Amino acid sequence: MKTKSFLKVTCIIVALLFVVSSLLAQENEENVSPEITQDSLLRTARTIIDSASCRVLITVDENGKPHARAMAPFPIEDSWVIWLGTSQGSRKTQQIQNNPNVIVYYYQPKGLSYVSIAGKARLVNDPDLKAKYWVEAWKRYYPDRDKNYILIEVIPENLEIVSYKHNIFWDSKGAPRSVDFMTK
Repeated sequence: MKTKSFLKVTCIIVALLFVVSSLLAQENEENVSPEITQDSLLRTARTIIDSASCRVLITVDENGKPHARAMAPFPIEDSWVIWLGTSQGSRKTQQIQNNPNVIVYYYQPKGLSYVSIAGKARLVNDPDLKAKYWVEAWKRYYPDRDKNYILIEVIPENLEIVSYKHNIFWDSKGAPRSVDFMTK
């Protein structure tokens, strides 16, 4: 008698688990976006980047630990190269010299959207480029642009994008939509 009751309870639990997992799978399928062209992803990514209120540069220190800080990148070039300005002696410049792997992360909270661009960074101390990528209001932080100010150039390798506003979600394996600039 106890065995029959145990089997009934087990069958009911298994059936409930099946129903719940089916519902969760169905809900998850609703958040999987259909195939989207690479050009469409890049256009949408640029829209998110242009409206992002949160912009973060993530570097890696000598111990392999990530470090994130808010930054003000310049508008992305057509080639998707990202330029940022910083102090020559900053911690991030040392980290980039030791490990050029970085991520520039853009988040747009109103659209629940983000773009994450992984790439290789290098420090650039070219006076013409420093003049091109300069904000006059920064003079109080960098009184001598030639000595105090340096550029970070990020060459993109991969872009990931998720956007509720634009209906761009994860693929069926849970990975965000992405563009590989190395094979583009």
